Amino acid sequence: MPSDDLERARALLASVPRAPRVPSKEARRLVLAFAGPQRVALYTSLFTLLAGGLVCAFFQSPRAVGDLLLDLRSFEVPGVVDSVEVGMRKRRPHPPVYCARFHSEDGALVGRSCEPGGRFEPGQRVVLESRGGQARIRGTTLTPMGRLGGLALLFPLVGAVGLLRVVRTNHRESRAARVGIPILARVTYFGDGKPVRKKGPPPTELRWSFIARGERYEGRLSLDSASEFDFLPSRDVIVVLYDPAAPGINTVYVPWRVPGGATRPSC
Repeated sequence: MPSDDLERARALLASVPRAPRVPSKEARRLVLAFAGPQRVALYTSLFTLLAGGLVCAFFQSPRAVGDLLLDLRSFEVPGVVDSVEVGMRKRRPHPPVYCARFHSEDGALVGRSCEPGGRFEPGQRVVLESRGGQARIRGTTLTPMGRLGGLALLFPLVGAVGLLRVVRTNHRESRAARVGIPILARVTYFGDGKPVRKKGPPPTELRWSFIARGERYEGRLSLDSASEFDFLPSRDVIVVLYDPAAPGINTVYVPWRVPGGATRPSC
């Protein structure tokens, strides 16, 4: 490691303001503002959550939830088929899905349930599975998509989990930037990161490691281009801030800049 790089890193380490500190404008833009792949993950999760939620709300969600509740617990009552219709045709050679409208013998329940290749006839006596206001013919499903209809619920769930992870990670990094303990870290990788778009160049990824409390910790940061890492004192040793309560939560220290490109002295 060149001695000049180490001296610059040490000088930057000495200039880090005491906690709690206000992250620099550059830090908020590059590290804390959902930059690079983190921004892509944020938008992807939001789209999956909203699009999946709309699909479920208008098409599958109530019926899929009803099937799930009936699978968990239901009681049987006698019923009668009122009419039969083709609910949805599958690709050949699979049979079409038939949906039957029915009512319970006491007239308290009415509904519609479906089954691929179902053998229903008007006036046919059937056994209904009932729970609350939900009911279906035993062995059928409320949604024409069958058991696969429940998979529609996974899309908003995946989007919500992804969104929660991205926001949580950003929040933890923000905490490290404000109250974290500064320390020198060795750069273990600087180069192309994992592509997040089909077109365009891959992001630039920085990885580092440091020793705190006798244990080794690692961190990483991905930005859209290598030029956005010009704030680093070197490509060999950098300054990072780690959460005193959990050193595994850490982020790169980005100093304040003054006109002319110099680093603002510590407060």
